[in-house]
Amino acid sequence: MNKIQKIITFALTILFAAGIANAFGYFRSSDMYDFVGMPGFGMFVGFGFVAMAIGILLFLFWLWMLVDCLKRDFKKDYEKIVWVLVVIFLHILGAVIYYFVVKVEEKKAGKEKKK
Repeated sequence: MNKIQKIITFALTILFAAGIANAFGYFRSSDMYDFVGMPGFGMFVGFGFVAMAIGILLFLFWLWMLVDCLKRDFKKDYEKIVWVLVVIFLHILGAVIYYFVVKVEEKKAGKEKKK
């Protein structure tokens, strides 16, 4: 990983940890989250941060798999069309399927060629 990826990973980890700590009441020792007479509002804010971080990471994973699928040279022309449609229409599930069927198999084949 290069330096920028490490910084982004560190920042997202800190955001994720703060969101979880906030969600379970770590920062609620005072009335800091008592907005407009709504005690316990901080719990929902914390869950929102966690959900937002997970959603962003899942979207980035989906986008990474879609770009990889569009750039990859498949053996047959129709394979690219099928994989693009699978990734687009099945969203995260399609990206996970693509990752395990194509990307992991490519890594295994690359390791076997080196031996």
